[in-house]
Amino acid sequence: MNLMFLNSIDEHSYGGMEEWIRLAASGLKSRGHQVTICGRKNSEFLKRLNNSEPAVEVIGLGISGDFNPLTITRIKNLIDKRNIETIVVNFNKDIRLGGLAAKLSNDVTVIWSVGLDITGDSFAHKFLTPRLIQGVIVPSQALKNQITRYDYIAPESVKIIPIGIPKLDNVRSKSLARNDLSKRFSLPEESRICVTCGRFVEQKGHQYLVEAASDIIAGNTKVVFLLLGDGPLRNKLEARISELGLRKYFVFAGMVNNVAEILYGCDLMIHPSIEEPFGIAILEGMRAGLPIVASRVGGIPEVVKEKDTGLLVEPRSPAALATTVNQLLGKPAIAKQMGESGTKRWQENFVYERMIDSIEEYLESQSAKVKAYGKT
Repeated sequence: MNLMFLNSIDEHSYGGMEEWIRLAASGLKSRGHQVTICGRKNSEFLKRLNNSEPAVEVIGLGISGDFNPLTITRIKNLIDKRNIETIVVNFNKDIRLGGLAAKLSNDVTVIWSVGLDITGDSFAHKFLTPRLIQGVIVPSQALKNQITRYDYIAPESVKIIPIGIPKLDNVRSKSLARNDLSKRFSLPEESRICVTCGRFVEQKGHQYLVEAASDIIAGNTKVVFLLLGDGPLRNKLEARISELGLRKYFVFAGMVNNVAEILYGCDLMIHPSIEEPFGIAILEGMRAGLPIVASRVGGIPEVVKEKDTGLLVEPRSPAALATTVNQLLGKPAIAKQMGESGTKRWQENFVYERMIDSIEEYLESQSAKVKAYGKT
């Protein structure tokens, strides 16, 4: 197959959907498919791909409005030049830009890979979306339920493909990873490191962790909150932390390239999202053997097996979050067992190769249908 991934995320962000594209593109490329990835010029998304996936062709576009004729023409020209058979799109903007470009070419399949519920009941959504796509990929049943609620996305057109992440080569021991982590961020050796990984946006719920922090610290004065990522709410979060007098307990690590190595040095993962279709960061925590405390929302209960690999709490509840985090910090043996169970659950249910198998099979089948019967 000749494939194109189109993702118009803003220049400074990199989240779970972008990581999914990186993983999917790498896996499909390794199986002999030709892969092109398009995004905004000079974006963090494309920079990371250039650094980590040199075999995949990355193209920066000037992306503005949803119906920009120059962007549509550029995408259409790329389709023709590279003989693209299938475009995988992400945001609503991508559906319109990629979908309209595909309409100008023959037998090009458009698949919507949904990382977050961005459906709506406006005319543009109801009229355009089903006419510009031929199939949908989601990572969880919860997200499928969400995106089909307006009836213009048919449930039978939606394929659930759980995210899988690869095994890591040359994984260091947890003790070495911990020593490196302590040195890198100047943390006391006795610190209990609670890590949170995600963009600083409302959806990820960092504000509720900040509000829970005082009660967590009261139960364990050695705790340190390590925040991996960046985003528009960073200044607001830092200001609130300072207002609460908790600055010494928080480390803002920013956008890091070695997330996996860092996670191996932590004690507990906290994922306080108020909306989460799946939670690829949770998988990364499970792979690293971390017990998970997460919100009971979206697809998270499909990933975290409660009381086995972690504990779930109601969203937007700092009190519940604090109580549950302290419960695990106070029972290290149980936390360790949950971390080990999490690693086993990842190995058994969220294997990278299985995800690539499913993506490959689905894209090939949808492309074959379009070539045989035309676009519907």
